[in-house]
Amino acid sequence: MTRVSTYQQSQTLIQHMLNSQKHVTDAQRQVNTGKVADTYQGLYQEATSLAGAKSLVSTLEQHKENAGVILTNLQTYDQMLGSLENAATDLKEAVMGAVNSSSSLGLEATVEGVFNTVLGVLNSADTEGYLFAGSKRSVAPINITSWSDLTTALEPPTDIFTNDTLKRQVRIDENRVLETGMVADELALDIMTSLQRIALWQNGTLPTTAPVPTGPAGPVTSPLRQEDQDFLIGEIQQLENLVRGFNEARGVNGLNLKTVIDTQEQLDLQIDQAKIFVSNIEDVDAAEAITNLNQANFALESSYNVLSQINRTSLLNFL
Repeated sequence: MTRVSTYQQSQTLIQHMLNSQKHVTDAQRQVNTGKVADTYQGLYQEATSLAGAKSLVSTLEQHKENAGVILTNLQTYDQMLGSLENAATDLKEAVMGAVNSSSSLGLEATVEGVFNTVLGVLNSADTEGYLFAGSKRSVAPINITSWSDLTTALEPPTDIFTNDTLKRQVRIDENRVLETGMVADELALDIMTSLQRIALWQNGTLPTTAPVPTGPAGPVTSPLRQEDQDFLIGEIQQLENLVRGFNEARGVNGLNLKTVIDTQEQLDLQIDQAKIFVSNIEDVDAAEAITNLNQANFALESSYNVLSQINRTSLLNFL
């Protein structure tokens, strides 16, 4: 006698059909989303590696964002240092020109213009506050407004600076923290001292900072007195040191710029590698996903056909 079907066989076929439906649903979701699974549960074997890789991507992207902010700041500092270097050069050339021509014509106007340039640079600000104020970003780092104010300041004029000594530091990768901040007194005390010395001389007062001139003090005249000549010649070496100092500061800033740019390139590479690792775990191959969907649909159709045939078959077919 041939057995047509049993209850257990029917249940097995129904379960096979349900499994096929689930495979179709999973395959369809993978095709639609491009992901192996929607949750870590579906990737339980790789969950730890995936979570670690995503955390690494997030950390690297934060470092890259920090580097981008610092890059903008360093580019701003480069422009500012260039302005200070040019101002120091203008001051040196004005003093040398007065000595060479034995004339004070234009000297005072140039010196005052240099002061205004230096003041403008040191009191410059961005959306976060004053650039050269240290951590006191809400307070202007220079508390005077005119060249003549230097004549009543301390010698050297340390009291005109209100910044603190805390310089900005930013972590640019896992292993390096870069100090990029600059503070006004460290950067510009020397040039403010030179400007003060000239202001005092013009005011008829002998400066007390080195090198102390013999005097009597000015103001400088045309033609220059011997005392004026000696005083201005004594300033030239200090002014040359100023220009050199700003040039060196700009060089250090340039090295920081290169470090940040190189770090950004390394971070981009590391981020790409980490994202590839994440993709290999959670992303599906599109062609493979479509193939799996077609196979799952075929298996489901086969299950429907088998169940349909069994449901239509009775003992009458064999009698």
